[in-house]
Amino acid sequence: MFVGRTSEGQAMLLSVRSKRSVVLVVPTGYGKSTLLAEVSPGFEDKGAVLKVAKVGPFSTFIDDLFCEMRVAKILVTGVRYSNDARADSKTWKKAAGESVASRARSLLEALRLYAATGVNRACIVIDDVSELSSSMVPWFLGFDGVCVLVLATYPATLSKKPLQRLWARFDQVDLPPLTRAESSELLEERVTRYGIVAENMEAYKKRVLSLSNGIPAEIDRLVRFVSVTNIVLNRDVGTSFAQDVASRQERGVALAPLLLVMGGGFMVTKYLGLARGEMDLYFVGGIGIALFMVLGPWLRKAVMAGA
Repeated sequence: MFVGRTSEGQAMLLSVRSKRSVVLVVPTGYGKSTLLAEVSPGFEDKGAVLKVAKVGPFSTFIDDLFCEMRVAKILVTGVRYSNDARADSKTWKKAAGESVASRARSLLEALRLYAATGVNRACIVIDDVSELSSSMVPWFLGFDGVCVLVLATYPATLSKKPLQRLWARFDQVDLPPLTRAESSELLEERVTRYGIVAENMEAYKKRVLSLSNGIPAEIDRLVRFVSVTNIVLNRDVGTSFAQDVASRQERGVALAPLLLVMGGGFMVTKYLGLARGEMDLYFVGGIGIALFMVLGPWLRKAVMAGA
């Protein structure tokens, strides 16, 4: 389920439709991949969309880009596409040359011709450019000149000085945390999806929302704790919430020896009756064991929930 991000998605679409490259700046866990997957179909009416996972290593990026161009039927000099992807790749490398630079130039030229023969440019969408280096900058400046780039990265990548001249040509879209309402909507969806049943559902939901800080990945992670009594972080130690959790856990631990003695007593009674041939004693022990198995967990839960 995709929640929120409407304004950010519209900003990206506007940049692409204006033939301007855009960089999506997102901290870890904020949902960059989900947003790209959601908005990418909107790029298709402006030209071929070429999706690549990441830029590093550069040789792998170039190979992946060729595969996307092959699927989109963007012609590359020296290659006649067939039904055999591996054979087409070998033909391309033989025609363009084995060096990464020569292969990159062949793709750059193909994208330039694609842009020159129509009203639209190809759109290259890259999910992660955190490994972008200064040596790649000239190539990406070249790609920016013949197609539209949609790149996603972390804030630290944007601060690297060797990359500044590249980012100066890009529109920038920052992804903030979800609002409280959006976080609640995502939480409700996850609770339904995972079939969560908590003893105190309202307290459970409030706890997840307070700890997640609007980060989608954190909501997804925290919601799986199932019980509010499990959602205690290190920073909560010493707080009234954590003390209450600890108190309830202590009551449960204190009850354990008593339950163990009761269960052992019923087992001894059963087998003593069997050994002596006293069936009444045997049945009392058996019934006691059955009641212990049924009522033991309930008794522990009641003691932990009590004041």
